Amino acid sequence: MFSALKSTASTLRAKNLLLGVALLGAGLLPPAQSHADDEPRVVRDLYYGEALYQFYQQNYYSAAVHLLTARERELLQHHDAEAQLLLAGIYLSYGLHDDAERLFMVLLDEKDSPEVHDRAWFYLGKIRYYKGLYEEANIALWQVGDHLDPALDEELQTLKANLLMAREKYAEAAESLTELADDGDENQAWFARFNLGVALVRAGQVKEGEGLLDRVGQLRSGDEHLKALRDRANLALGYRALKQDPERARGYLRRVRLNGPFSNKALLGMGWVALEQQQYKQALLPWTELSQRDRVDVAVFESLLAKGYAEERLQAYPQAMNSYREAIDIYQQELTALDTTRAAVSQGRLWDDLLKQVDGNEMGWFWEAELLPETPEARYLPTLMAGHGFHEAIKNLRDLNFLRGKLARWESDMPAYDHMLALRRQTFEDQLERLTPDETLARIEDIRASRDIYAQELQRIDEEYDALTLATEDEQKLIERLQGIEDRLEHLQDHRRIDRYREQYRFFTGLLEYDIRTTYAARRWTVQKALHSLDREFEATLTQQDSLQQARAQAPAGFEGFDQRIQHLRGRIDVLKQDVDTAFAEQQRQLQIQVDEALDRLRDNLLDYLDRARFSLAHLQDLAAHQTRLETPTEAGDKPPLDAAQPATQADDAKPQEAP
Repeated sequence: MFSALKSTASTLRAKNLLLGVALLGAGLLPPAQSHADDEPRVVRDLYYGEALYQFYQQNYYSAAVHLLTARERELLQHHDAEAQLLLAGIYLSYGLHDDAERLFMVLLDEKDSPEVHDRAWFYLGKIRYYKGLYEEANIALWQVGDHLDPALDEELQTLKANLLMAREKYAEAAESLTELADDGDENQAWFARFNLGVALVRAGQVKEGEGLLDRVGQLRSGDEHLKALRDRANLALGYRALKQDPERARGYLRRVRLNGPFSNKALLGMGWVALEQQQYKQALLPWTELSQRDRVDVAVFESLLAKGYAEERLQAYPQAMNSYREAIDIYQQELTALDTTRAAVSQGRLWDDLLKQVDGNEMGWFWEAELLPETPEARYLPTLMAGHGFHEAIKNLRDLNFLRGKLARWESDMPAYDHMLALRRQTFEDQLERLTPDETLARIEDIRASRDIYAQELQRIDEEYDALTLATEDEQKLIERLQGIEDRLEHLQDHRRIDRYREQYRFFTGLLEYDIRTTYAARRWTVQKALHSLDREFEATLTQQDSLQQARAQAPAGFEGFDQRIQHLRGRIDVLKQDVDTAFAEQQRQLQIQVDEALDRLRDNLLDYLDRARFSLAHLQDLAAHQTRLETPTEAGDKPPLDAAQPATQADDAKPQEAP
């Protein structure tokens, strides 16, 4: 049961680690948590904001891809350090400690702000702590200066204390935790008090340590994590006092919730307390309750045998024999179920069922334990998953499965790229037939020759001041009309109004010529402007022709380049698929080993219980067959089925606990 809480805490630690990196890296912690007078941080790079959006949508894989792409293209001018912190946090969530450590070391090598350096040293120390490199972690954490965000101060103190306890320096750890237990955040303080109690007990200050654990064991809170911490403290105190003071142990164990993660061990301990006091009927009460619970916990299996032993001590021999028979049947059934689970694991069926329960769109922080498959083989998984190693292994398996799916989709997309390239090549070749650069250039030269003729005509007009040549189309019609009138006047020489007509003709001719000549400069400028525009169009056309010629020459090479790139990517996908498949198979093998070891331990326990139950049953049957009065195992001098002074299932020693 301790392992269950340890697994939960480990999961939450991993989640908080990444979330802390993300929030601090993004500068999105509330101002009250950083500096009261500071303005909220603003995202100044679009691509960094896009990565943050993906991150907060829980698309962690996409967030990492966006960050890597933006950094490769140098698009993070204002948030490069924060992006590295966020990327390192994502690496940590996937167990890529070495990659995350390299990023933190890069940040430390760069001349960046003291705040970034302190955060980098902090998380570097945390990485080393989780990797078991305690001396290196201690060196890193002591490099943290005065610029660490206040939101991380308490976690830093807790981490330093845990490092001291990991190196068995309990007195120093107790001194380090005292301030945190007294003045820290309320939730953090309770975890610090628990750790301080453990440190004091291990440092030899038993009375002070047990006093702190007792204080934790009486806390009142609606928070599930604190409730579990309270149960754990009471369970540790109860098992510690079981031999010396059974009555006090009973008081501790009664505080443990009946439906909490430590209830099974608490019920088992209650039975042992009663047995220590020779209250066999009292021992039957918790053991009977425990024997009816889900039979995947060693404590439940032990209660089946302990129940028969208590009935035997009460000389209720028929009931004891029935209890032993029931225990034998259950042990045999569970051994068969274990073999079925082992077969399902070895055939990969269990992993397939597990992976089907997960959304394949994105990878995430941790394995969703509530998504267990409803299959007979999966009934032991909650017990197996209580271990942090299994939790990480199955998460890795899921992440590798996600990558396999991603690579398979990319592989299926490659023919589409081939088709797109072939279509573009065909389209280019079709269009190429319509392009005749030689004819186009000949046409351009014809137009240029016409342009030169117009330029020469404009020069003649300037030299001869032939303004009428620049008349508009309407004015040309008027000129032609006036010429017709002049011809008609030649035939009307004897007309009595001929002088009047000639006077009107000269008036209109003069007026038209006046309008044309007075606007000569504007008309000439318009023509000159048109010629200049035509020259520019010639230059643009020639440039386009040169570009077209280059495109004609380079396009085949470009298509070949895309061909090579597609082939290269196809080869990379094949290599990555092999790598992922190899890693997937290796992870399955490691999981197989972990499951086999866990199932072997459970099998050994079951076989031991089965042997004890068979021995006890055979002993009672032998006495019934050969003696008129059954003797108790103690009176007959035989070994009892369980040594009441040494419970087979002990509570784990209290271990340092981190606040979620």
